[in-house]
Amino acid sequence: MARFSRVMDRVDLQGGQRNNAYIYRDPQKGGKWHLYFLNRETNKNHRFVLKRSDGGYPDPSAAGETEALGLAQERYIELRTRTDRGEAVKVLTLGEMVLRFLDREERRISNRPHEGITPARFRLIRNQCRHFLDYCTDGRGGPKKQVHLVRRGFLDAYQHWREEQTSAMDKQGRKLPRPTTLNGEYSTIKRMWKEVALAEGFITRDQLPEIPYAKSPKDQSYRRSSFSVEEWVQLEKAARTYWVEGKTRYDEAGDLLGYRQISRGPNKGKESDRPITRNSLYGVNKGKGTKQSPRAKQQQVHRRMLYLAMRISMESGIRIGSLRKMRWGHISENKTLSKEDQQIWCLVDVPAENTKTGRWYQLSAPIARHLEKLRELTHPKSKQDLLFRNQSTGKSLSDRIWRDSLQEMLVESGLATWAEGDSNDLRKTDITSGKNLTWYSFRHTWITFALERGVPIATVCNNCDTSIQYVQEHYFHYDAKRATDSLSTGRGQLKGATGTDWMRDPYVHDS
Repeated sequence: MARFSRVMDRVDLQGGQRNNAYIYRDPQKGGKWHLYFLNRETNKNHRFVLKRSDGGYPDPSAAGETEALGLAQERYIELRTRTDRGEAVKVLTLGEMVLRFLDREERRISNRPHEGITPARFRLIRNQCRHFLDYCTDGRGGPKKQVHLVRRGFLDAYQHWREEQTSAMDKQGRKLPRPTTLNGEYSTIKRMWKEVALAEGFITRDQLPEIPYAKSPKDQSYRRSSFSVEEWVQLEKAARTYWVEGKTRYDEAGDLLGYRQISRGPNKGKESDRPITRNSLYGVNKGKGTKQSPRAKQQQVHRRMLYLAMRISMESGIRIGSLRKMRWGHISENKTLSKEDQQIWCLVDVPAENTKTGRWYQLSAPIARHLEKLRELTHPKSKQDLLFRNQSTGKSLSDRIWRDSLQEMLVESGLATWAEGDSNDLRKTDITSGKNLTWYSFRHTWITFALERGVPIATVCNNCDTSIQYVQEHYFHYDAKRATDSLSTGRGQLKGATGTDWMRDPYVHDS
């Protein structure tokens, strides 16, 4: 049976011999006029429906030939220009570019560290692309706008638009999103344009839109802060004395309970320096008739574990992400030291899959006694056990336990107060000093104290797996005299609080 031809009323395009260009009507498409075009660079043929700028079509009969020829001539010139510049013949829209990029990123999801991206990272990229599409839709052509028609300054107003859409401030009264958030979005947008639109030939390098850069304030106020010597002493003492014991010096409204009265001697009836406390965990304190709640006892074990995590983080400079993944098999003795020093110092292997940089490294830290206490608490069964694992499930401690525990320690030490809207389901605090204190702050403090003591920058970088340039940019903005005065004051406080010689061993060990 003969096949019906899809080419009717063929008319060759004037000047289109090189690309075998012609127009025709397709009976299977309602007789609409089409342009046929052969790309000599790729040896691929293309067919395009001829359409007016208002969306209408030429008359689908022989009577529409003249109009179809005019539309085809314009399109042919555009196509020849694109092929001569090495661009793809077919066009790509912004919406299609985003979908192609997300499809590629989703295929990169992997459970093997440093061999792809995590599901959480993909969700972040997807949200960043959503913001970009929303920006395009807001009076800028929308997802159907073709990428080769986007002007160079297309993203100039992106930061202002994002701030208006968010319409929120952080606790310090600064506009959200933060510059680091915006720069993350800019980075994803830049990759999308390069890896899809440019790499697949839909635009040339000269047509790439310019990607702005959101500058952080000079005071580095967006960065996570470090503790001063006084703040660290205050936090460590409050966490060790009250929080790990399941006690608190504050009532449910957040006010101090006061101090106990002296019951004997000449000062009888006066306030002592012993604060009044109450249980913050049900049944954790020993006493006649006290109920022993298994859940509360387990929570107290978790508190002691996280207190030790704070000490290990503070005294090693290890990243919190690496610390949470640390296993007992990563700990070893430093046999180059004396037996006495081996009771204090040990070696920690940080495998590549547990690091931010993807490089293996080893550090030496005075944390052997903390690790021994942690071993007594958790009773690990093998070297593959995590240091910090949930005592009920055996899995790693959840993000919420890590986050809430630090906030509780900060409040107990007086460095923070419970913020408006705080609840057991979502803990919120206001840092009294206005700093941004997180688990990462212990690493910042370790680096800061080491530099202020005069430890060579190369030694600091090797021990915490970071670059010299990063340390120079982020930690050399301290005033030398203020640092010296702070350390001079802090040495006495640390020695009094811990019984450790601050000059001989700058890190807090055991009380």
